Amino acid sequence: MALKQLQLLAKVQLEKEEKLQAQFVQAHQFAQLAVEKYTGLANYRTDYIRQSQQRGAEGIASRQFNQYLNFITKLDQALTQQNMQVQQAQRVADMRRSAWLVMQKKRKALDLLIDKELQAGYVRAQKQEQKMLDEMATQQFFRRLQAAEQ
Repeated sequence: MALKQLQLLAKVQLEKEEKLQAQFVQAHQFAQLAVEKYTGLANYRTDYIRQSQQRGAEGIASRQFNQYLNFITKLDQALTQQNMQVQQAQRVADMRRSAWLVMQKKRKALDLLIDKELQAGYVRAQKQEQKMLDEMATQQFFRRLQAAEQ
């Protein structure tokens, strides 16, 4: 494959890699936000339980106690849902990270191929230059030899 084609392919793959990296970063940030929401909700639940226990120690009506329990149940359900969102967001982030790393590996392999092609071109140019210098030296030698015979 020609060097120009390899370089164009490398450019395209670099653009894909950068796009995949941006998608991973976005998914990772979303996963972090989901974790923060979960943590905030869990902290709120803990505070709410502590508050309800304090009020319970002071004495509350059974209706109010049931309202506390119902709300805690709703908080537990919300925590379960948020935990599922955290897991899903982390799976998506992991998949995007893997896709990015695969593309990065492909691009690096292509970069290595380009480097080898550049090196091979350099070696060819050096050989051609050496061949040309050898020809010039040979021609000069024969000219001197002819000049000496005359």
